[in-house]
Amino acid sequence: MSPADPFTNTFEILVRFVFCARLPAKPKNPLTGTGRRYDAAVAFVTFSSLLGILAVWVRLAEDNVFWIYSVLTTGFLIFLYAYTRGYKPLQDIGFRPKITVVIPAKNEEGVIEDVVKTVFRSDYPSSEMEVIVVDDGSTDTTWDRLQRSMNNTPFSDRLVLIRHERNYGKRVALASAVARARGEIVVCIDSDSFVEHDAIKLLVQPLEDPSVVAVCGHGEAANMEEGFLPRLQHYWYAEAFRLLKGMESRLGVVSCCSGMLAAYRKTSILPITNVWLKEKIGGPVMLDGMCRSQLGGRFTSELIKSPGEDRILTAVALSGNNARAVYQSNAIVRTIVPGTFRQFLRQQLRWNRAWVHGSLLAGRFMWKKSLVASLSFYLYQFLLVLSPAVIILWLIVKPFEGEWVGAIGLLAGTLYIGFLHGLNTWSYRKTSLASIPYRMAFVPVLFFLTLTVLLYAWATPWKMGWITRNGKRPMTAPTIPQVMPIDNVTA
Repeated sequence: MSPADPFTNTFEILVRFVFCARLPAKPKNPLTGTGRRYDAAVAFVTFSSLLGILAVWVRLAEDNVFWIYSVLTTGFLIFLYAYTRGYKPLQDIGFRPKITVVIPAKNEEGVIEDVVKTVFRSDYPSSEMEVIVVDDGSTDTTWDRLQRSMNNTPFSDRLVLIRHERNYGKRVALASAVARARGEIVVCIDSDSFVEHDAIKLLVQPLEDPSVVAVCGHGEAANMEEGFLPRLQHYWYAEAFRLLKGMESRLGVVSCCSGMLAAYRKTSILPITNVWLKEKIGGPVMLDGMCRSQLGGRFTSELIKSPGEDRILTAVALSGNNARAVYQSNAIVRTIVPGTFRQFLRQQLRWNRAWVHGSLLAGRFMWKKSLVASLSFYLYQFLLVLSPAVIILWLIVKPFEGEWVGAIGLLAGTLYIGFLHGLNTWSYRKTSLASIPYRMAFVPVLFFLTLTVLLYAWATPWKMGWITRNGKRPMTAPTIPQVMPIDNVTA
């Protein structure tokens, strides 16, 4: 949707006037007295309202699916907010392992040079970092741009370029890079994502703990100023990362380390990347003995070929004994989000198929984790699976039968949860108060995705490919994060 769209302009005016002009911005320093009062007020509104809603549902004690769904959802939300409230990212403790940054790319001629630049301009010691970029059969000038990057950077001896003669897929591109990696830690960055200057340094800090095998960074929209849809996604990302991954991180079971920015202990993902690499030569896709014992079961060979390679990498890494996956909210990466609804739907189709594969794979071992971690994982999956049936029943079937109370209750309750998510995102991430109305505006989008894209993804789980890469890509990069001059990067 264009920024000039009348609805968008009207919405922007209302957001700024009602929410931004009348209410003060949250202090940037949450340690001040005012900041603590804001946080306490948000916590009071969140927990008092949710506990009140739960008490009402329990008192009603109705015997139907909607009642069960509502009680479980409210209970899960209380748990989520309680756990994510105690989340704190690890600050820089001076840990500087040797790392390999991996960037798989296809048809990214407009941004790939800037993506590589932001990596080399980060404040991670260049002597401890190598960068491998894989051109996976691009049909534009991506390879030429990469060669120009090689010639223009003073760190060309630490930049490795790999070119696939044809398109094998993102997971094979990742596997090609990991096979060449010399670092003990593999940092994965999407080819349309730009890291903050301290993101890589902060991302790897939790890996000093030997039990941590994977770390997820915090994603934001790089092009949020381009219109209504990118802004919706920006605030949705803020919620999905800080609230859900914050909870999962405290439990040590982040279920998806996003491909925008993630770090893995190399030894924990080699079993799967070695398998993916066999696809390049047409070999059989089979897990080795150890990995099969952890993830074994029917359809494993199909699940590991998921288009959601980030979920599969996370699941394989997390399947190890006592393995933990965590989230670093201070390791910020900005990615180019879809600017049109068509691109957005294609992306969501890929993500929903990936969720199916990743959840089936993780479900095979998550019961071995702590009781709280396993219960929260399986409950969350159960609620997601049940959601289409609840929406269809109470927003479509029941109104046709003349029962509108349940439909109104579901709409009002979901909008209120959107309000709470936006409010808490504002509190934790110090975003604009616009996060509240934008997150509420995302509710009908989520309903639409649940009834269309999600159901279609369930019906076609084995369709693969670089789905988000087929649409028209931006020819120029959005504003690149401000970084230090390349001559001042630590050697």
